[in-house]
Amino acid sequence: MPVRKIEPLNCTLGFDNIYVLSLEKRADRRALMDELGQFHGLCFDYFKAVESDDMEVNRLNQSWNLYGFPGIKACYLSHYHIYESIIKNGYSKSLILEDDVDMELDLFDIMSNIHLILPNDWEILYLGHCHEWIDDTKILVSGLSTNHKLHTAVHPQCTHAYAITASAAKKLLEILDIDHTYADAAIDVELADLILDKKFIAYGVHPQIITQWKAKDDMSDTVPEPDAVDKIYTLTNSTLEILGFSRGWS
Repeated sequence: MPVRKIEPLNCTLGFDNIYVLSLEKRADRRALMDELGQFHGLCFDYFKAVESDDMEVNRLNQSWNLYGFPGIKACYLSHYHIYESIIKNGYSKSLILEDDVDMELDLFDIMSNIHLILPNDWEILYLGHCHEWIDDTKILVSGLSTNHKLHTAVHPQCTHAYAITASAAKKLLEILDIDHTYADAAIDVELADLILDKKFIAYGVHPQIITQWKAKDDMSDTVPEPDAVDKIYTLTNSTLEILGFSRGWS
């Protein structure tokens, strides 16, 4: 692999744009995202998420069971509309975040390293994931960092932090065509299955550098979690904790 020179990243972490998917009613989460963005010097655009009671959710093919939760359909549509926006705006590569994330303190340094070794033909890149199968034989070694590695994605789930190229967005719009396609799984599972079937060239950063958080008094916008407890996937250095937020944040 040709050696590349490390270039300073722009305020969109080396991507053309950063989308932050957020429900209009979640001003609390956007306030927290604004603090994260200001701390790291990030530039991002909020993208209005589809509400679970939106008419668009109701008009979907009734065979779209998706576990019976309208919120899962709404999440599916929200990501689908971001893919449409990527094509409409002519972005070649975009980062998609959900509004309940935390980030590694040295986010820019890690991403500079990742961009250095990321193959040019990548289509999907997971900066955060869950339930992923890490194959040690498929790790791309940079020699610049021993803490975070880039690996070939196998079956990454969760959509709180992933980047896609324009070509991937176009393919997803064709494969996930909401007017002519039967969806039987949440959007993150659909993506994971497509990657497992090698429909996309996908990579992931491990350990993840952008994680999802959930407090017991902050119910999921997608699936009700009556027994939810405070939880956060581990970061080496949590930005939110540096900013003074404990694991009980809401």
